[in-house]
Amino acid sequence: MDENLKKEDEKPPKNRELDRTDRDILNILSQNARTKLTQISKKIGLSVDSIKKRIMKLERSGIITKYTIQVNTGIIGLPLGVHIYVKFKNFNQSRFEEFIKYLRASPRVIDLMSMAGDYDLYIVILAAGTEDIEKKKNEIRQNFSDIIGDWKEVLVTRLHKLEEYKF
Repeated sequence: MDENLKKEDEKPPKNRELDRTDRDILNILSQNARTKLTQISKKIGLSVDSIKKRIMKLERSGIITKYTIQVNTGIIGLPLGVHIYVKFKNFNQSRFEEFIKYLRASPRVIDLMSMAGDYDLYIVILAAGTEDIEKKKNEIRQNFSDIIGDWKEVLVTRLHKLEEYKF
């Protein structure tokens, strides 16, 4: 990750008001993070240098934290996305940290979030098929049965919108 971008363990910056130009830059980059500065400059009507300075300021202020891609996982043999909600029992901080470390290390786990509400953790796992997902789920549940109280899962059948930001 670029050293200018926000690190996961840093405290979030204070709220910052975005002007129309910054919002336009964010909208362009959210559609294609590889858009050339010259293209952004033409669309917005500012010099390339001004656009570059604004993007750097958005990075330094923690508004832009990462440049990424979206992968068509079906084409690479992982067409299933299973969303799992976990409720803990017998909570133990060290076991929780082991669980998180285990899940973070798995290349099939693409999203992992603590949450407030009926469930404590949200996980998204990619799988090649139903046997593949059953194997991964069973592995997780057996290794961490001492802290997993409730487990709810939802299989995504079709994406209609995914992380599409408009500012």
